[in-house]
Amino acid sequence: MELLMIKKKTNRIQNIKLYKIIIFLILLTSFNIVRAQQKTGIGSIDTLIFDLKTNMEGYLHENNPPYVQDDIDLCIATLSDYVVKVLDTKSKDEGMKLVKATVLKLNELNEKCDYSLIETNEREQIAQIIILAGHEKNYNAIDEDITEEWREW
Repeated sequence: MELLMIKKKTNRIQNIKLYKIIIFLILLTSFNIVRAQQKTGIGSIDTLIFDLKTNMEGYLHENNPPYVQDDIDLCIATLSDYVVKVLDTKSKDEGMKLVKATVLKLNELNEKCDYSLIETNEREQIAQIIILAGHEKNYNAIDEDITEEWREW
């Protein structure tokens, strides 16, 4: 009887520990999602980047495209890096050089992925992110496609 009581108490303690671990993991995951959304410091752009990543990952998991998670991560990192850097530029010329470099890098990545990483929806989202960041610096109008000159996607 005493052994049974000890066993029940041990099970309760293990369950409590398990619940604590689950709660910790949920909080950690929530924190990482929020942190990932705050990479550039501009909420609207961070949301666009997060949505783009979510859409690309959803497609990756539902289909069998010729790209992998690392390609998505590189695309997202390239865009986040662009936004941070363009916000730090001092002139429109400097900003436009950064736009060109970013678009060319995305062209190369898309080519590596057999031109399937950046499809119509992604193209619109990526262009919107690049345009919005340039607009934040007053380098372009909100409806001016500053990617078109170099874009192959």
